[in-house]
Amino acid sequence: MLCLPNKLPAVFVSMSVDGLLQEALAQGKFSTAEVSAGDERTHTTLLARLVGLQNVDLPPDESLQQAVQRPGALTLSQQEANLLYFCDQVFEQGQSQNDLEPELLHPFLALRPLVAGVLLREPAVLRDLQHPLFRLLDQLWDAGRYWSAELGKPGEKYRQRLEEMLQRLRKADPATAPFQTWLDELVAQLAKDFQRADTLIDRIRQTAQGAMAGEAADQAVRQQIRTLLARAPMPDVVEELLKGPLLHSMKVVYLSKGQASDDWKLIVRVSEMLVDSMLGAEDEAGMQQVYETIPKIIPQLAKQLVSISDAAELEAWVTRIEKLHMQVLLGNKVEVRPAEPLSDLGVEAGVAANVSSALLDQVKQIPEGQWLIYVRDNNERLRCRLILKSTDGERLLFVNVLGAKCMEKTLEEFAYLLTGRQIILLDSDNNFSQVFRDTVALFLQLYQRQTLLQAELDERQRVEQERRKQAQEKARREAERIAQERLEAQVRAEEAARKQAEEQAKIAEAAARQAAEEARQKAEEAERAAAEAAAHAKVVAEKEAIAAAERKRKEEEAERDRQLQAENRRIDGRKPRNAPCAHSTLMARGWILKSTASASCKLAAVN
Repeated sequence: MLCLPNKLPAVFVSMSVDGLLQEALAQGKFSTAEVSAGDERTHTTLLARLVGLQNVDLPPDESLQQAVQRPGALTLSQQEANLLYFCDQVFEQGQSQNDLEPELLHPFLALRPLVAGVLLREPAVLRDLQHPLFRLLDQLWDAGRYWSAELGKPGEKYRQRLEEMLQRLRKADPATAPFQTWLDELVAQLAKDFQRADTLIDRIRQTAQGAMAGEAADQAVRQQIRTLLARAPMPDVVEELLKGPLLHSMKVVYLSKGQASDDWKLIVRVSEMLVDSMLGAEDEAGMQQVYETIPKIIPQLAKQLVSISDAAELEAWVTRIEKLHMQVLLGNKVEVRPAEPLSDLGVEAGVAANVSSALLDQVKQIPEGQWLIYVRDNNERLRCRLILKSTDGERLLFVNVLGAKCMEKTLEEFAYLLTGRQIILLDSDNNFSQVFRDTVALFLQLYQRQTLLQAELDERQRVEQERRKQAQEKARREAERIAQERLEAQVRAEEAARKQAEEQAKIAEAAARQAAEEARQKAEEAERAAAEAAAHAKVVAEKEAIAAAERKRKEEEAERDRQLQAENRRIDGRKPRNAPCAHSTLMARGWILKSTASASCKLAAVN
């Protein structure tokens, strides 16, 4: 049953898968090849060319549409081109599978022209895939997926039988080949092969079940003996008995009765009593218990040592134990020491891996009959089938397609390989028809995407056209608006220019008045500055004149003083001693002159 996307357009939801496939083949566009309405003559030529390609090794990357054009140009119908494209996709999907080894996959892929010829002759076979050819291909695919080169010569005959059928199909005429006869022949032969393998598997399973049961019993018994050895110190005789006859007897009871049986519980209890009986007791009450227990041990022990068939040997062991019991009953100490642990030799070591319990549980759910591919470290691929799991699920046994044992793993080892992707589980439902169905689903999804994309493209174009119409209308309205705005702007500009001119005139007039006022103020300031400069110059000149007059006066006074002094010296030289003092006269004259000069200077300063 095809799995289609959950969200589909309404046109797809109301359409059946067959109807959708028919529509996709008729209307889909999956290649760039030139197509036309097609005619019967072209269809016949196409079928003939496909038959001719059946014996040609086509490159995997060459499409059938390219291959059929090599003899000469051929214009295909849309449905023919789509069917060829679909067939290419089917084999490309098959090539991506892990199911077949290359030795069988390549001959299988060479059937591409044959399958395309059948599809072109009978397109309706895609609806249910019940054509004998497809059932034959399913058998070949299912049988081929179990073969691997690891089988060697024993598997060569098996592979040759499959390859012979593949080669027979490659040479077949799709119009007349007896596909049903070949199918019956192959089914009968494979049934014989599988019957032989199943017979061998039954033998292997029985042998392995016995071996696994023995291993499980041995592990359980050895674990019980380890517990007994660690229970308490003991004499050497008891240690030897536990590691020898009692161990073998426990294994017999485990295999014959099971771990849940009363016989198993009894032999374990007798062994525990034997170990405890060698320790004696420290008080009277304890010794009373010893007296009651020891007589019961020997009869029960003799019954439990079922692995000893020789009466003399059994008697020897009983005698040795009785001697020790006698010492205990007499109140003597029996020499005891810690027992040596039971050797682990012979226990198979598993893979030490950190495997989660969830993964182990998942591996336990893998059913018997599951086929898988084990990729070894050298990249060799072993195809095998799980035929047996131990009762505890801890060991897994595998065989190949011939029924021969090929692998045995513990649960942990298998889980470790699974996490490392060295184990690939094969889908039991996978076959060539399933590859077809997967391709149909992908093909329809591609067609749906194409249809959705085309619808989106149409919607985008419609929206784009509407947008352009709206843009044109908007552009027209915008042009009218711009023209009106330009006219209004021009009027506003002229009015603004007139107002600006008036404003500029007013500004110029105000600027002229301001400039005149500033010039007047500057002229007045210049006049004031000139007057102040003249007054200052006058004051300076007067000061300089006064200073010059003062200097001249001082010079004249000094000159007069010199003259007076000279005159005094001259007079003093000529007058008598008692004559009036000429100096006083001169001094008075000089004072008068100085007063006159001072008055003249003051008068000049006032003027």
